[in-house]
Amino acid sequence: EERRREREERRRERARERATMASTIDEGEELVPTSNVLYAAHKHIGERCKDVSTSFLKCKKKDLDPSVCLNEGKAVLGCLGTVLKDLRSSCLSEVDSYSQCLDRYSNDLRKCRKEESVFDSACPKP
Repeated sequence: EERRREREERRRERARERATMASTIDEGEELVPTSNVLYAAHKHIGERCKDVSTSFLKCKKKDLDPSVCLNEGKAVLGCLGTVLKDLRSSCLSEVDSYSQCLDRYSNDLRKCRKEESVFDSACPKP
């Protein structure tokens, strides 16, 4: 029984570590977002990165050669990184709670409305 509880606690701890915003920036300051963090931040990303994302999509529509749109792609990733860093500095615990819920429920937004509401209150989208 004790072993089972220890294994379960280790599993939960690994899941918490995986789900936190703190794990989305590696030691080299490179962006490594997980899907649950992206889902949690999607309103902020959509609002703040709309122009660069639109430019990237227009570029991709004009030319299917991936090398043509590298600068636009870098701009999207740069915007994404800025948004995530801003969220980390302004409402880390709320976005962590929301992203952990999403991780627990396989990114099912409907099951995390309470956490989403707390996040939205603490960190309203621009």
